Amino acid sequence: MGAVMGKRLYCDINVRGTVYADANAAADALGVTAGQVRMAVRRGRLDTLGTRPDFRPVTIRGVTYDNFSDAARALGVNPNTVRAAYRNGTLHRVGTGRVGPEPMRVQIAGQVFDNVHAAAKHFGCCPHTIWAALADGDPDRVARPQRYNPWKSKRFQIGTLSFPSMRAASRALGFKDEEFIAKAVKRKSKRGQERIMVAAMHYAAKHGGSVPVFGAVGGSR
Repeated sequence: MGAVMGKRLYCDINVRGTVYADANAAADALGVTAGQVRMAVRRGRLDTLGTRPDFRPVTIRGVTYDNFSDAARALGVNPNTVRAAYRNGTLHRVGTGRVGPEPMRVQIAGQVFDNVHAAAKHFGCCPHTIWAALADGDPDRVARPQRYNPWKSKRFQIGTLSFPSMRAASRALGFKDEEFIAKAVKRKSKRGQERIMVAAMHYAAKHGGSVPVFGAVGGSR
């Protein structure tokens, strides 16, 4: 590179060990313009020439554009929008009008859901249950059947009948809802307690034991 009659000549340009015949050759190889090559020569920044992603081809939804500016013009957005999407990994959304954070997909027991709310709806629980399982690093527990934990349960007694827990009593007495007895006791439902007493008397007649006809339901120890 030299000067002839006061005019700078841009030839034999060395960019990171590769020598190009002139600015046009360097521009074609590096995906930039000849003007950018000449500016880099003047400023002594040839080592970073062509390393910015703005000047490299970018693929959006299967279409490859020469650079961010061309992609922005084709999709009707600002080049800064393309740059931000490139940094955030959301190029597939450029030009679609979609804004805001990308919904997080969730995989539970081999099934993939579009978001936490879809997973919660599928498993019949609240979204916070899914979030808690994800935070604990065990999302598959949502799909596993709940196990009886004797350390957290209290024995439930009706007359001489004794059960490990209210859930166990509900199952033994033939209620479809395992929470039936717990709900009846908590709500102090008179009708619910009557149903429990009737079921307990049938159970006692079949398996042995006694139940007071007008006894209180909900004794635990």
